[in-house]
This record gives sequence, C-alpha cells and structure tokens, in this order.
Amino acid sequence: MKIKKNKENGFSYIDVIIAIVILTIGILAMVSALTASLIRSYESEKRVVAKQLALSTIESIISAKEIERAEETGAEVIKGWNSIRNIQNIAEPIDGIFMNGWRPVREENGWDGIAGTIDDGCDAPGVCAVANRTTNNSKVIEGLQRRIVITDIEDPERPSPPNEITRRRIDVTISFSLNQAIREETVSTIIAKY
Repeated sequence: MKIKKNKENGFSYIDVIIAIVILTIGILAMVSALTASLIRSYESEKRVVAKQLALSTIESIISAKEIERAEETGAEVIKGWNSIRNIQNIAEPIDGIFMNGWRPVREENGWDGIAGTIDDGCDAPGVCAVANRTTNNSKVIEGLQRRIVITDIEDPERPSPPNEITRRRIDVTISFSLNQAIREETVSTIIAKY
C-alpha cells in the first residue's frame, strides 16, 4: 500500500497580497467617510454660528425701533422707527443708522448696543471711533462679515401720497469662509411701526 503525502495546505503569497489589498481599500473607505463627516460637522458648526449671529442682529435692530436718543454734537442720532433704515445721505435730517454693504463683525456692538451701526460696523482693521463717545476697539471676528439690508414695504391699504411707511423688511446676511469657499446664511423678517 502506497501512502500519499498531502501537500501542505495554507495561503500562498498571492492570497496574502489580495487580502491586504482588500483590507487597505476598506480602511481607506472608512477614513474618507470619517473625513467627510468631520467636514460636515465643521460646516454645520459654522452655519449655526452664522445663523445665531444673524438672529442676534435682527433682535438688535428690532430693539432699536424703541430707542430715542437726542442729538448730541458729533454723536449718532437714533430716532426710533425713522432710524431703522440703511444710511442714505448724511445730510438728511432723519437718516438710517445701519451701514450699507459688507462689514466686519466685532465682538461688541459699541456704545449704542445696536449691531451694524457706525460705532461697530466700520472697516477693519482699526477702531471704530464716534465723536464724543468711547471708541469701539473690540476684536474683529475673523472670517465673518455682515450685511444688513432694510427695505421699505408700501402698504396697499394706504393711498399715496402721503404713503407713510409702516412696515420694513430686514435681511441680515452673514458670510463665512469654509474650505476656501464663501458661504452665506440669511435671516429675514418684517417689522411694523406699531
């Protein structure tokens, strides 16, 4: 009787290399999924901060509707409802107090406590100085800019002229950079004079 010797059973080098390649592909897929998740999480955090800043700005503008500050030499004049507009012309007797265009966001709102006015919306770098008031030298929040657009809404129920404006639309947009791309969050509301 002849006894056959069985060949040794095991893995060949090719089997091991194929297993390593499959394992590497799985690990790379998992790492890319984790990276994408981290990027989305970071973007979500930035979006929440931008939206909260926009909401805070809207609250500040709504509160400005109730503020009346008498004219002082060189100081900003706040005349309640009539001041809830963008700056049009410095020479006008009643003008808006909210700056036009994209402005840097500072940590503090300045002496008037209202976001987006001349005492905290001046161009960066540097301090915002308003005559007869303390200067706002609070830190500019890097990577964030704010734009406030206030638009009068005509009331179809009131004939013109005179068509007194009793409603205004407020759009606050915060821009932020994310992975070298600019993103924007906008919050809008309509306020009434009464």
